[in-house]
Amino acid sequence: MRSPRPASDSAAVTALLAGLLAITPLSIDMPLPALPGLGRAFAADVARAQLVVSAFLLGFAGAQLAYGPLSDRFGRRPVLLGGLGVYLAATAGCLAAPSLEWLLAGRLAQGVGACAGPVLARAVVRDVHAGARGARVLSLATMGMSLAPMAAPIVGGLVLLAVDWRGIFAVLALVGVTLLLGVLRLLGETNVARNPGAVDPGQLARNYATLATDRRFLGYVVTLMAGSVGLFAFISASPFVLVTVLGLPPHVFGLCFAAVNLGQISGALLSARLTVRLGIDRMIAIGLALYVLGGLVMAGLSLAGIQHVGVVVGGMALYQLGNGMVMPNTMAGAITPFPRMAGAASALAGFLQMLAGAAAGMVVGRLHDGTARPMALMIAGAAVAAALGFALLRPRPRVR
Repeated sequence: MRSPRPASDSAAVTALLAGLLAITPLSIDMPLPALPGLGRAFAADVARAQLVVSAFLLGFAGAQLAYGPLSDRFGRRPVLLGGLGVYLAATAGCLAAPSLEWLLAGRLAQGVGACAGPVLARAVVRDVHAGARGARVLSLATMGMSLAPMAAPIVGGLVLLAVDWRGIFAVLALVGVTLLLGVLRLLGETNVARNPGAVDPGQLARNYATLATDRRFLGYVVTLMAGSVGLFAFISASPFVLVTVLGLPPHVFGLCFAAVNLGQISGALLSARLTVRLGIDRMIAIGLALYVLGGLVMAGLSLAGIQHVGVVVGGMALYQLGNGMVMPNTMAGAITPFPRMAGAASALAGFLQMLAGAAAGMVVGRLHDGTARPMALMIAGAAVAAALGFALLRPRPRVR
């Protein structure tokens, strides 16, 4: 049977790429409303129940460094299909879990499988579209993916009205099946320059060394990492700031979180429309200006003792408006110069991004003092660091 044609600008393929990017926030956020019920079902305390999230992140983080080289060697399509197969098997294991330990093992494997989605979606875009056009496609896909963090906890809560926590994993299995069928039907092999030595340990070390010492790669990735520090500082601290400090009911917090995420969707839409005309670097510069504006306004007012929901939501919405421009363009900029190791570049960039975000969540939690100041200062600091990282982008090396 003839394989599908390679990915293009079609709406169906862009929607598929958005789904592959969204599998991560869906898998992390949809089970969140079920964590208390999971704890009761397995007689586990809060700390052990929260390992349901940590186990997924652990599997996801480690797998990022493997999928890129594997896809550089064997192709995007077979590795992506294998990852989605692992995701489905792991989700079925979670659905049938008789104990918390079994569920945690399933979540670890689920993270490994889910990781194939975003890593290889970005590499597929780089295979087919270079530079600004690739950033445009990533912006459209990111815009669609940005709906997932808003919708996932709501969907999880609605499922729990009808069935128990196992129903959430049934929904995630349906997501996995849909994506698997989409890849089979829509996505042909896009890696036409496979690297036979990509999985060789020596070659792998050389590839990562090349990336880690390339000034342009580092500039884009440092910008991406710093921006993620601000984002994950907000994700980790905002429930405590908005609910505990400012006294919002949990359902109103959800609306505020959705309003902030509308900023990222708007930024991604603007990026998709303007990147081809203005170029990657100009779009990043505009996004960074919004980063700094939102972060400094939030930090300045917090230091002045003004703690208000509008300050937090408004400042972070500006930051997320910039993030919708910065994230897809920095990722496209980091991958574009490396067509023969696009998978490795995507994997390393994603790994470092998640590492920075995880560190931000731990640090902002330790700094919490009952006010919005630590969160606001970390977001402002991340914005300034992202702008400084962007300065490392010159000079531009030749395309390899």
